Amino acid sequence: MSSQTKDPVTHLMAEFARALAWDALPAGVRTEAVRAWTNWVACALGGSATSAMDAAVQGMLAMEARGSVRVLGRGQRFGVADAALLGALASTSQTYDDTHLATTTHPTGPIASALLSVADKLSQQGHPVSGASLLGALIAGMELECRMSCAILANGGSRGWFITGLSGGIGAAAAVGMVLGLTREQLVDAIGLAATHAGGMRATHGSMAMTYVPGMAARAGVASAYFAQAGFTCSAISIDGKNGLLQVLGNGSDTAHITQGLGDRFEMMDNTYKPYPCGIVIHPALDACLHLVGAHGLSHADIAHIDMRVNPNTLALTWRKLPVNVFEAQVSLFHWVAAAFVHGTIGIAQGEPDCVWDPRVRDLQERATAMADDAVADNQAHVSVTTRNGRTFTYFVENAIGSTSNPLSDAMIDAKFLGLAEPLIGAHAGARSLAACRSVAAASDVAEILDFGSGTAVGGAN
Repeated sequence: MSSQTKDPVTHLMAEFARALAWDALPAGVRTEAVRAWTNWVACALGGSATSAMDAAVQGMLAMEARGSVRVLGRGQRFGVADAALLGALASTSQTYDDTHLATTTHPTGPIASALLSVADKLSQQGHPVSGASLLGALIAGMELECRMSCAILANGGSRGWFITGLSGGIGAAAAVGMVLGLTREQLVDAIGLAATHAGGMRATHGSMAMTYVPGMAARAGVASAYFAQAGFTCSAISIDGKNGLLQVLGNGSDTAHITQGLGDRFEMMDNTYKPYPCGIVIHPALDACLHLVGAHGLSHADIAHIDMRVNPNTLALTWRKLPVNVFEAQVSLFHWVAAAFVHGTIGIAQGEPDCVWDPRVRDLQERATAMADDAVADNQAHVSVTTRNGRTFTYFVENAIGSTSNPLSDAMIDAKFLGLAEPLIGAHAGARSLAACRSVAAASDVAEILDFGSGTAVGGAN
């Protein structure tokens, strides 16, 4: 599609969403949609029993926000918009969710959660959403979300914005609008309404609130689509017009990153899936640390100091040296590097309180330094370890696992899925849930995934 148009960009975005057909998409794009869905369900299940999720559910129920819609991993039911918020919140609460590296957007959470909540509501009303319909909507939403994020940054948007909160609701509104069958004009309204919800600051990182921002984006997408369906209108220039989102967030309204190649080149193909449950910018350093442990048998007790050279974004986003709680630890380069040397492995356990407060981990954090280096790419890191007897071991990671150039294999995603699902719902339900995710394109009712991953697993009934 051409970027040369005098119409507001919301028109082009709506046309793209309405024209997208699952069967006509390139095979690679369809494959990636299934991978994104599978990874999201895993993260939503894994995060359904976290303290952040428990607090959010209690808050919802205290407001008497009850309804009929289910949430993965929980026994309670909620209104459709609140269920969407909770599903996205759960999927990010262990910092295991996917990331569009160019913008550090977490694209699947708000859209997948919004779609599953709406699908459950529609199924109960006798209008089930097929797997092909869900995946097509997921692709459209992710594509618009990632392109919006690119445009926000290209127009001077601050990296201090939690960008998933800026673009996630827009993608979710477009996706939900597709399964609701909105007209072109209604989709324009839904996208514009979602843009009015845009928000979220990275100051929320290091607290439960870093899960709230993607959750609110999912809720915004659902509400915007349903309002638009009911005839609630919005200005078509909400994104690229005077005082529109791009202009307010940055210093321009250039929509080229949204429009150029839309429908031909898929930005969502640069999405990545995490092998470790922490900020993705930390991952190259973790690859290096785990290599040094495995190759040289390094013991944390023998380490005098650790020196790192990392991409500037790593320190900009994960700078906390001595985190004061588990939420800060999730986004602390120094915590995870120290944990890797102390435990020789990285998983959910290394983000739990026992590891965060382990004096061996805290001590090693004190002896670690990091320097931002513009010559180090976002999938690279250089780690040097000096031992107490004066020996030095170094390793340079050129192509981190989970990056766009070295992505997780399907087998790795499946192992991640089972590792997150089985402790919550058991091995049998975990295997059935994984199989349902992998075959989702053929499903006649995607809400059936909730039969395996909700009910009595966590929490009680209303």
